[in-house]
Amino acid sequence: MTDHYSVSRVVARPLSIGLYTSSTQPRGSVVQCSALADTLHAQGHGVTLYALSAQGSQPFFRGLRARLVLIPTAAPSSNIDRSAGQHMSDVQSFLLRHGGAHDVHHAQDWLMASALAHSRDKLAAPLVRTVHHVERFDSPYLEHCQAQSIRSADLVLSVSEATREEVMSRYKVGSTLIDSGIDGSRFVMPPARDVVELGARLGLASAGPVLVSYGGIEARKNSLGVLQAFLALRKRLKSATWVVIGGSGLFEQVAYRDEFQRVLNEASEADRKAVILAGVLSERELIASYQLADAVVCASHKEGFGMCALEALAAGAPLVASRKAPFTEHLDERCAVLVDPESHEQLVSALWGVLLRGRSDHARIANGIERAKRFGWARVAESQVRMYRELREGARCSPDESGSFQVQVPTRRNRGVRALG
Repeated sequence: MTDHYSVSRVVARPLSIGLYTSSTQPRGSVVQCSALADTLHAQGHGVTLYALSAQGSQPFFRGLRARLVLIPTAAPSSNIDRSAGQHMSDVQSFLLRHGGAHDVHHAQDWLMASALAHSRDKLAAPLVRTVHHVERFDSPYLEHCQAQSIRSADLVLSVSEATREEVMSRYKVGSTLIDSGIDGSRFVMPPARDVVELGARLGLASAGPVLVSYGGIEARKNSLGVLQAFLALRKRLKSATWVVIGGSGLFEQVAYRDEFQRVLNEASEADRKAVILAGVLSERELIASYQLADAVVCASHKEGFGMCALEALAAGAPLVASRKAPFTEHLDERCAVLVDPESHEQLVSALWGVLLRGRSDHARIANGIERAKRFGWARVAESQVRMYRELREGARCSPDESGSFQVQVPTRRNRGVRALG
């Protein structure tokens, strides 16, 4: 049996690590949190992954080898400020009653980090916050929570240079640039039965070329722009189908989804049927979906890391991605077709070309598979453990004149001093 997470010998004392995520569903930060948890577990550390779960009955999207603790919470309501406050209150109450004693607490999103910031007396250990992307909220309350989640952390990590720059420009907080990873081996050769069954369930048995995108309908995903490009493409390639996978955000973008649906409703009946909103898939189906794709499109306006793009490359799927950070930090034209996500014409042209070629663009696909292999989780986990240890050593030092602790954290591209308040 293949072990997808490399095991490294732990020389120093194993750490007790609490990882926190605000969902049980396969959003990018949740997937990365689960992979980090299992990799750290495989390297000998005591890892507990805490995840918010509606009524405590919504299961985690896949099995874990690390310890999993579900924190019950109410389902989101139409009042997003009230929902956020309730979720954070539920986390704080749970930690007060059941919170584990860990060497470090590591939150993967603003909601969990903000809740942990309010529980510092209970935690009695450093708080790490990974920023996958910086949200743009209309709500002053949610924006305050996001700012607090970054400014209150003892160490802030950013998954891309683009995210690191935005954290600095918006909050004047220095963050450490970290590599992110994918478990590429999962996508190489899924069972053929899973691919066939998913295709049949989605009604793709007799369809023409299939375009797939991930993350549901969101403004930052440029879902409306891709829809308009796809509808234009259908005038030339009437057999094409677009499958949209995902959509498990904690707070749905109702107005944007309504606008997406309005544009779709104005299309012909045939065009409407060619757009399949598949929703959240099981882990097996998600892996199989990359093999259904004649092309994957990630033409986002904004991403943190762009994990689905690298997963597509690992699966040997042709990729159309935005010619902007963070994609350009790890992709180029040798492995993907890069476009300006603001350009309707470029997007239509790129989709037309990549769907016509399909998987016959052997050189680019081979380059993509090799590119994806660079992003394994073992090295990522080892790097984060080094930072956890340095953070703990710094937190045990005496405070300076300002009352802050100082810790030196080396990064790939810079070496900066971060104040620990």
